[in-house]
This record gives sequence, structure tokens and C-alpha cells, in this order.
Amino acid sequence: MLNTNQLNMVMALRRALHGCPERSGHEARTMATIRTFLHENTSLEVRDMGGWLLATHWEGDSLPAIGFRADMDALPAGDGARHGCGHDGHSAMLCGLGLLLEGRRVGRNVHLMFQGAEETGEGARRIIDSWPELNSLQTIYALHNIPGYPRGAVLMRRGCFACASCGHIVHLTGRPAHAAYPGDGANPIGLLSRLALETPQMIEEILSGDDRLLMRTLIGLNAGGEDFGISAHEGRLCQTLRGHRKADIDALVQKIEARALAGSRVAGLKCNYEIRDAFPDTTNDDDHYDDALARFNAAGLPVKLLDEPMRWSEDFGWLLKKVPGVYFGIGAGEDCPGLHTESYEFDDGLIEAGVRVFEALL
Repeated sequence: MLNTNQLNMVMALRRALHGCPERSGHEARTMATIRTFLHENTSLEVRDMGGWLLATHWEGDSLPAIGFRADMDALPAGDGARHGCGHDGHSAMLCGLGLLLEGRRVGRNVHLMFQGAEETGEGARRIIDSWPELNSLQTIYALHNIPGYPRGAVLMRRGCFACASCGHIVHLTGRPAHAAYPGDGANPIGLLSRLALETPQMIEEILSGDDRLLMRTLIGLNAGGEDFGISAHEGRLCQTLRGHRKADIDALVQKIEARALAGSRVAGLKCNYEIRDAFPDTTNDDDHYDDALARFNAAGLPVKLLDEPMRWSEDFGWLLKKVPGVYFGIGAGEDCPGLHTESYEFDDGLIEAGVRVFEALL
């Protein structure tokens, strides 16, 4: 456990990180603050990996290695950014683990990953692309604070912990025509409307009666304008697709695009697609889940098992597709304001609990 002085140091670090929030992919001051803290207070080898930091506790070439990841980006806020999701707290917790590793032998090498660009789903893939040694890790762990659950409780779930999701856009382009002669043009509104109405049936076809989650949220259907003399000739359907399995979302995307293409050919439209903010399912490895749960229970940590996956998405799932591991939550309190809300700020009282959880996994 952290002693009082160490805990105060980590809380001061959290407040410093809170004071320099930066958007995804632009975490320069954040990285500098973390790097300075680790250089001044630990003997960890700290490397700038290009958009993220790697701090390593090394004990020997022949030993297995494990990884811990914390996100560090903030949310957009007007022309700037703000820490409305608690990533400042997650990074501070991981620095607390760095303090505990100082002077200790744990029988394996430990890599601490401070990742940017989680909110856009790009940061984890940056780690995959820039660090081949990732594939040699024995296991990997990460957490997120989660309001609405008992403060300090470890939130665990076998299998899928957080949903896959993506933003999907269908863009149709036709031909304008005088409103008196709409047959001279190609109007996309009918096809876009059918796609919006038929997506729920496509979902039922994919699920075939299974009770796992696959859903869509209509984000926008935009076409035409307010010139009543012109038939619309361009439009977009924007939907967020979300589910327990990325494979289901991929199948739904294929169905939507195939139907859009077939309808476009009949209607004389050009069809383009776009996927944005793609996140995988964050699915825990069964063996490592059992091991982590046993460690938490042995350490006397309060554990709450979740019945359903979180509907939000987390790019740590990309890392779990490369290395087996576990993603879990820390309860932020039943009365804690929700993530991404104006009134949310990370509770420094969670730092000690988070570091204890990390320590149990060593």
C-alpha cells in the first residue's frame, strides 16, 4: 500500500494533470508531467513512444512480463479540453503503482503504459503499431472509474465488459430536378428512410433470437433543403451501431451497405460509406479473469460482479485482442455525477483503492 507521503504525492499529481487537460492525440503537457513525476520519484525506465509513454520495471531477460495501461486524454470542451472522464485519476493511479514497484522484486517485468487518444479509439492501436514487444506480454490489465456503483468496489465481469461500437454513415448522391418533374432526377430520401426503418429487422436477422445486445441509435437523417422548387439530390444517414460483439456490428454494417448499394443501383444514386469512432468489444480472457478475481478476493478487496456489459465502449479492447487480460471497473460512488457530465470530477479518494487493486495483480 502507499504510505501517507506517497498518497499525497499521487493526489498532487492528479490535480496537476487535471490542470492541464488535453484533447486526444495532443497530450504533450500531460506526458511531460507524468514523465517528470516518474523521473523524480522512481528508477523506472521511461520512454516516449510517440504519443504515449512506457515506464518499465525490469527484473531480468528470462522473466515473464505483464502490462498495466492507463488512459490520459481529456474531453473536448469548447476550444479547449477538460477532464470529465477521470483519465487524470487513472494515470495518477498507475504512477502510484510505479512508486510501489520501487525497490521491490515481484518475479516479473512490469510495463506501465500511459496511453493517449482513448476517447477517439485511436490510442490503443497506436501502442499496437509502435511496440512489437506488446505481443510478448503474459497478460495486460486496465481499469475505469464508474459512477453509480459502491465507492471503491472492484467491478468485474466474465467475457464482454464493454460493448463494441461505431458510427456508420451512408452518403447518397443523385441528380437534382425541378419539383414539378421529380422523375427527371434521382432523390435519395426514400432509400435513406427505408434503410433507417429496416435496420431493426437486419438486427433481428443477425441475432436470430439470441439475447445478446445489438442496437442502433439514429443520429441524423439529412437530405435536401427548404427550396420547394427543387427535388433533393443528396443525403446522409448517420447511425451509431453498438453491441456485445464486434462481429455482430461488422455483419450489420455489411447488411446496411449491401442494401444501400442495391437500392442505389435501382434509383440511379451514387453510394458511399464511412465508419467513424470504431471501438472493439472489450472482452476479458476467462483464465486471467479467474486469476484476477481470486487475487482480489485473497486481498480482501470488495468485488461486485456485473450482470450486463457496459454499453459504452473502450479502446482497450484492441489490446485484449493482442494479449489476454482483464478490464475492470472501480466504483466511484452511487451518488457520483456521471462520466462526461459538467459536474463530474475524479474523486481523489479512489486513488488508494485503485493502487491496491493494481498491487493485488502483481
